[in-house]
Amino acid sequence: MKTSKHAVKKKHSLRIIALFVLVILVAAGVLLYKNLNGLLSDALLKSFDATPVADVYELKFENLRLNFWKGNIRVFNVSLVPREKPLNDYPYINSSFRLTTHEIELESVEIRTLLKLNKLVLKKILIVRPEILVTLAGEKHIMLPFRDSTSVVSAEKNGSKKSIAAFLLSEFELVDASFHVTNAGQQREYNIRNFNISVSDLAVGHQPGQYLTSFQKVKLAIGTFDGDVRRGAISHLAFKDFNIGVDSLAFQLSLDTLTYQFHDFNINLDDLDIQTDDSLFHIAMKSFDLSYQSKNIRVKQISFKPKVSHEVLQKKFRFQHTEFSGSVGTLELRQVNFDSILYGQKLFIDEIALDSVSASIFKDKTKPIDSARRPVYPGQTVSAIRMPIRIKRVNLTNVQLENTERKPDSTYAKVNISKGALELKNVTNLSAKEGLVMKADAYINGKVRFDATLNFSYQTPGFTFQGEVKKFDLPDLNSLIQSYTPAKINTGTADAIVFSGVARQSAADGRMKFLYHNLEVDLELEKQARWKSSVVAFAANTALNSSNPVSPDLPPRIVAFHIERDLTKGFINVLIKSVLNGLKETMIMSKENRRAYQETKKKAKQRNKE
Repeated sequence: MKTSKHAVKKKHSLRIIALFVLVILVAAGVLLYKNLNGLLSDALLKSFDATPVADVYELKFENLRLNFWKGNIRVFNVSLVPREKPLNDYPYINSSFRLTTHEIELESVEIRTLLKLNKLVLKKILIVRPEILVTLAGEKHIMLPFRDSTSVVSAEKNGSKKSIAAFLLSEFELVDASFHVTNAGQQREYNIRNFNISVSDLAVGHQPGQYLTSFQKVKLAIGTFDGDVRRGAISHLAFKDFNIGVDSLAFQLSLDTLTYQFHDFNINLDDLDIQTDDSLFHIAMKSFDLSYQSKNIRVKQISFKPKVSHEVLQKKFRFQHTEFSGSVGTLELRQVNFDSILYGQKLFIDEIALDSVSASIFKDKTKPIDSARRPVYPGQTVSAIRMPIRIKRVNLTNVQLENTERKPDSTYAKVNISKGALELKNVTNLSAKEGLVMKADAYINGKVRFDATLNFSYQTPGFTFQGEVKKFDLPDLNSLIQSYTPAKINTGTADAIVFSGVARQSAADGRMKFLYHNLEVDLELEKQARWKSSVVAFAANTALNSSNPVSPDLPPRIVAFHIERDLTKGFINVLIKSVLNGLKETMIMSKENRRAYQETKKKAKQRNKE
């Protein structure tokens, strides 16, 4: 019995000892954990302080948690803020940032290396919901010091900063960050929400005067962007769902130069909204997609529209000024040579295609013409572009155009062009051998179909033109004619209108064949006193031939025409004046055309006799 009691006491003592040892171990573990956390915290700070970045920024955090077996470290309530007074002077630094976040997670950290060498080696950094304030100044925004820069005035001390020569990271993630960016110099302020960035296989090298950085994959996404600009062409800018993906990116950054190379990149953007600086225009875009590998850019639902009346817009201009507004359903740039843009500052594109184009033009002709204005032809406009450019084809389909003019008597005239198609070929300033070719096909006021081809010279100011108007009933043009003249067409059919010509810097010449029958014009003579248009001046107080040809046995009148160019107006005015002059010459011929027609009739009669 005594032995049994002794054994029980011995077991009880062993339990107490074991419990005591366990308590000591737990306490030691807790103490060791806290001490280790302290050592790791100190090592992290020392690792950061060993870089030149610590001369300008200060790293702080409240506590640290370690998963020893996985090598994961979680750091809480982290802040990286500019120092009130930098430890060294870096005069080229003109901008700064301030980062605060609840948590940063470091995965697969080499704990021993961190504790022994104060060197951070890990596989992944995860930063969740940080708030970042960025302050920008200067033309080139520099926030970080460069290693061993000769621009640095550094006090020689016992030790010097040891820059990180190389840094490798398998993965970096910034999740749901928010940015507030201010640029006092340019008076800009931006707010960014739901900013996410994912980087794989990050490598950072630091050489004297430059950073060397490469990534295997980079994905950047912005949920919303909202910015105000108080100085510049834009007053407000906003967009949603902005995404950039880059494959195999490497770049070198120095004080004044950035060089880069990559394998592929793509960009997506939704709901772009822009207000101009004067708040007069609104620019919107539904979506934007760019693919480097596919060499394509695709844009949907673009619009450029005024927010105020024509009267408000015209107040800004002393002379006649043409206002443009409109929208495009889809815009696609095909086979874009991005390398020529990025590395050679040259624009090479196979095709630009626009569909569902709606445009409005307005001009106030109660204002005087700017006599000093000298618009040039498209050939010279393209030639004057400084950037080398070659666009093989520009194709517009489903074009709707509304042209409105406020006439000198303050009444309004309107012309509608519908069901239009426009094609441009050989848009380039690299070779002048072949001209810029423009082809158009459309309907006037939904009734009259026409097509025209123009070839603009790159060598000299001028172009050739030819066109045709399909058969139509002449009264279909009454709404257009009565907008400009006191005339009305009661009856008549245009069987064919075919014209061609050559336009030069200051004049144009050509030939017109206008076939028609049963023409009857009604002139409102009481309005002629205030009518100064030349559109149908040929009809005033004159008996018109009702048909061309006058009879089946006579040849049609095919006339030559000549116009002097108004040098304050562009090529469209030259083309319109040429067509109108050709129509007038057909009905009321000049002496030269009458003489030529008489010769034609004589030859026709001789042939009929034979």
